Amino acid sequence: MKKIKGALPTVEAPQRVNIDTTFRQNKLTYSNYWFLIHMAIIVAIAIISILNYKSLPNIIPIKYDLQGNVTSSMPKTYLSVLAINLVQLGIIALLMLVNWSIKTSKQQLTTANSAQFAAKNIQFRRKWSLFTLITGLLITILFAFIQMNMFVPNLVLLTAISFIIPAVIVLGAVWLSLTGRQGGGEIRNHQEDRERSKEQPVNEDDYWKLGFIYFNPNDPSLTVEKRYGIGWTINFARPLSWVLFLFIIAIVVISIILSQ
Repeated sequence: MKKIKGALPTVEAPQRVNIDTTFRQNKLTYSNYWFLIHMAIIVAIAIISILNYKSLPNIIPIKYDLQGNVTSSMPKTYLSVLAINLVQLGIIALLMLVNWSIKTSKQQLTTANSAQFAAKNIQFRRKWSLFTLITGLLITILFAFIQMNMFVPNLVLLTAISFIIPAVIVLGAVWLSLTGRQGGGEIRNHQEDRERSKEQPVNEDDYWKLGFIYFNPNDPSLTVEKRYGIGWTINFARPLSWVLFLFIIAIVVISIILSQ
C-alpha cells in the first residue's frame, strides 16, 4: 500500500486535523456499571457451589466428548470448583477494559460533514459497547451452566447451550462488522466521484509500524481505532499502554491455567 501511495500524484498542502471539543460530552458508551449484573450472577453461582460442595464426588468431570463420555477430570478442591468463577471474573475484567477503551479511544473526525461523521462515530462506539455487554452476559450464562452441570448433570442442555451461545456471539460480531465500517462509516461497493470527499486524509504512515502497530509519542491517546478491520488497538509509544497490554496477557494466561 505504501508503494502504491508513493506512485500516486500528491499535492503539497498543510494537513488539517478537525477536533470537536464537545465530543467527550456525549454518551459514547454504556456504563461499566452494567457489568455488576454479570458479577452478581458469578457471585451467586459461586455461593451455590460452595453450599453444595460436599455433594460433589471426589473426582469432578470437567470435559465431555460429543457422546457424553468423560474425557478429563480433576480432584475435588475448592479451587477446582471455583476455578470457573475466577475465569469468569478475568473475562469480565477484560471486557470492562475493552468497553473503557471504546470510550476513551482517540477522536476520529473529518473536515467534511464533521457533525454527521461525529454522530456516526458515537453510534458506532455505542453499538460495540452494547455488544461487549451482551457478550459478557452470554459468556457468564454459558459458564454458569458449565459449573451447574457439576451438580445437576444435563449434557443435552449443556451441549446445546455450548453451541448456541458462541454462535450468537460470532454472528453478532459478523453482523456489526458487515453493516458498518470502522468508525461508523457506511460500506460502499461503489462511489461516484461527486460523492467522494475532496480532502486529503492526515498522513500517519510513519506512526503505523508494519501497517498495524501504532507508535506515536506525540499522541497522548492510549487507544486508537485500528487502521483497517474493526476494533481498537493501543498506542505502543505510551508507557501506560504497555501496562494495559501486559494486564490483558496476564488475564488470558491465568484464565488458561485455571481452565486446565
